[in-house]
Amino acid sequence: MDRYRILGAFVMAATLTAPLYGQTDLDARVLVPVFTVDPLPGANGSSWTTDLWLSNGNTETESVFGVSWDCLLPECGFLPAPIEPGRTFRPGLLGADGALHGALLYVSTASGADVHGGLRFRDLSRQASTWGTELPLPREADFHDGAFSLVDVPVDPGFRQTLRIYEIEMPQFASVRVRTFRLDPDRSQPTGDSDELLGEAIVPLQYPDLGGVPLHPGYAEVTDLSTLAPLGDAQRVRLEIAPATPGLRLWAFVTVIHNETQHATVITPQ
Repeated sequence: MDRYRILGAFVMAATLTAPLYGQTDLDARVLVPVFTVDPLPGANGSSWTTDLWLSNGNTETESVFGVSWDCLLPECGFLPAPIEPGRTFRPGLLGADGALHGALLYVSTASGADVHGGLRFRDLSRQASTWGTELPLPREADFHDGAFSLVDVPVDPGFRQTLRIYEIEMPQFASVRVRTFRLDPDRSQPTGDSDELLGEAIVPLQYPDLGGVPLHPGYAEVTDLSTLAPLGDAQRVRLEIAPATPGLRLWAFVTVIHNETQHATVITPQ
């Protein structure tokens, strides 16, 4: 059974219990880019965790599939979770063991605007001095079917960078093209030469097992930007990301962490 038939099956199950569990047209996807079950050890004694919250700002119960919840029916694992009006909570996720590389939540297109969230990652070893760094929760409209850029990524050796790329059409075999351009910090005028291309690379995407409802996106991770292009003496770069396989829809971000302070910055498409 393919993923669309399975998705239809759980939506049908939700329809049968609609009076109990609210909305059923769960066809809009929201990406949780990173989710940790247990803290992850990092450099210099750091310990990283995520805080995910969901909130229903509507006056009616809204439904989300992809979060774990308790109820009295054995089918609960295949039903969307009802979020009661005005309630904000910290959900666990279905398939949380693979959510470090992203998780997908399904909400209805009609009510999804009323379901909001917050996601932060933070260093537990320094939690007395920082509340962490916010990550976006991109919706389908935030994904790109063409080229887009992550601008002003520092490549100074005092920082470590991780590029994360996500894909939601999930053809199972696909790749993306990443082009790296040098940025000139002294450039202040809009006319003149184009950014200097340092190089480009084809990055393969890894796809989860689609034997059930797809709870995770396609994913790629680059922890050494010099593998994408020779950086030379560049201090800042622009990363242009585009499908190398037709039909992809992509979103990406870069985390930049200072090696000594562990201060984290997130660079997203704008």
